[in-house]
Amino acid sequence: MPASPTSGTVLFARTPGSLTISDELQDSIAATIAASHPHEAGGYLACTRRDDRLHATDHVPLENVAAEPRRRFVATPTDRVPSEPRVFYHSHTSPSTPSGLTGVDRRNIHDPLALVVFAPHGEPYSYRLFQLGLFGWREVPVTTVGEGEAESEKLPRLV
Repeated sequence: MPASPTSGTVLFARTPGSLTISDELQDSIAATIAASHPHEAGGYLACTRRDDRLHATDHVPLENVAAEPRRRFVATPTDRVPSEPRVFYHSHTSPSTPSGLTGVDRRNIHDPLALVVFAPHGEPYSYRLFQLGLFGWREVPVTTVGEGEAESEKLPRLV
């Protein structure tokens, strides 16, 4: 996959059709968010690609070093950051913050895929995945497959 000449990020050859997060990884993300609440939490999901879908395989939380951790998530990249394909994620913990990308998110997220987990009370209510493309960010569906389930279902999404 080629690197973007302007940002140093890696671009996908094809747009992923969806991201699947197992129940186990959802629980891990939720526990990280609950432990950090009321501060925002975040990190990365390591993924594999199967056809046009991404499947999260591991959860790598990172420490929030933002000056205002209740309103922003800032992390210092470490050697724990998984290689591509990966998804950057962070939580929004204020009820007044939208469940999608904010203007600050749009300007400051440098990864091509960003998952916003809306959790104003510490428990995730919404999962929204965005992909940075040529004309800005566009939403990509997020699904889950429970243990022993054959079909995936969409995760909750608030507008």
